[in-house]
Amino acid sequence: MRARLLIIVLGLLALTGCSMSGASSSGEPAANEADATFSLRMIPHHRQTIDIAKVAMERSKDEFVVNVADKIATAEAGEIEQMATYLRSWNIQVPGDDPHGTHKMAGMMTAKDVETLKAAQGKQFDDLFLATLSRHLRSGVDMAKDAQAKGEHIGSKALASKIIVSQTEVLDQIAAKQKP
Repeated sequence: MRARLLIIVLGLLALTGCSMSGASSSGEPAANEADATFSLRMIPHHRQTIDIAKVAMERSKDEFVVNVADKIATAEAGEIEQMATYLRSWNIQVPGDDPHGTHKMAGMMTAKDVETLKAAQGKQFDDLFLATLSRHLRSGVDMAKDAQAKGEHIGSKALASKIIVSQTEVLDQIAAKQKP
């Protein structure tokens, strides 16, 4: 999957003439492969988070779970728009909304994970949601750290930094809630 994504990114960049190095006319470093890959992977990752957060907001009776789900869904919807804007400015197609096609991507929940979560009820649902969300957010933090380390685009790197901070904050809140 990683090799296929790399080929797609490089092909799109070559076809559209997007510079992999150098500076843009505004003086900002152009996007490199790490910047493009970050947005191409993080958009489906965020969409999946929003999907499970919507389930939590509809089904959970736990105020903490509902608040975390709402907070993360709202933040990630805005971040998707920001990444989509970057991709369009680099003449790269924004990933489609195919939840089944992305389950095998690194850092994503499997279809079975999502089915198991949706089948859970009550406290079991809340506990499973928080555990699943934690694993998912940790993979997002890892992707953001990779983009921050390897990317060149100032906006993309700033977004990666914001994601690291905000998702680590949510992870810390979940960990505190789960302590006996």
